[in-house]
Amino acid sequence: MKLRADLHTHTLASGHAYSTVGEMARSAAAKGLELIAITDHAPALPQTCGWMHFANLHTLPREVCGVTVLRGAELNVLNLEGETDLPERVLRRLDWVIASLHEHVLPSSPETDYTPVYLALAEDPFVDMMGHPESPDYAFDVDRVLPLWAERGKVVEFNEAHIFTGSQENRRNALRLAEACARWGVTVAVDSDAHSEWDVGRTSRAAEMLAEMGFPEELVLNLSAERVLDFLQRRARRTVCDPS
Repeated sequence: MKLRADLHTHTLASGHAYSTVGEMARSAAAKGLELIAITDHAPALPQTCGWMHFANLHTLPREVCGVTVLRGAELNVLNLEGETDLPERVLRRLDWVIASLHEHVLPSSPETDYTPVYLALAEDPFVDMMGHPESPDYAFDVDRVLPLWAERGKVVEFNEAHIFTGSQENRRNALRLAEACARWGVTVAVDSDAHSEWDVGRTSRAAEMLAEMGFPEELVLNLSAERVLDFLQRRARRTVCDPS
């Protein structure tokens, strides 16, 4: 499974990452990637960038070092109702939006069922992808959530950094999630969650995990830049092909 796009990367603007947009793009080009999404952390996470950072992403070029650059964000889920932390006027400017649950913003509770959160995110017109959902800290009912995500055309992420630096339970959950995505026909992306230029495109273990279980390649979004751009063009609100 050869991946040509990385849809979850962070620059030094995130406050705990270490490379610039240019460095990330040059690294992507050197590794044979065709496209990257720059998805810095939204404002609710401590010590990251404010909303104006995302509002001004239109100043980035569409292509750097031959690599298509998507202007994106990783939103924080703020509460059990699925509210997130960038206003609509800013979200409308972005190409690619991830929504993730982070401990520093929404502390996890073993007694809580997070199914309603993911059902709410499925209905959010500005959320494209569920970020690192294999976490055992935010458990949800995959057979309630994934049919709706499939119906709404959302993407489920397999996040190399979270799956393989977390616990064994992360990996077991990732396998269960992959089986459910295949069963319900949910589009997925395999991403690095890179926080430096050295980790851009580092997805081999997660891709191998999917390949070994025979995951359908037609459901893997980032096998090519063309697939990603076609996906975004089908979203009426997107302007990814607008060179402005």
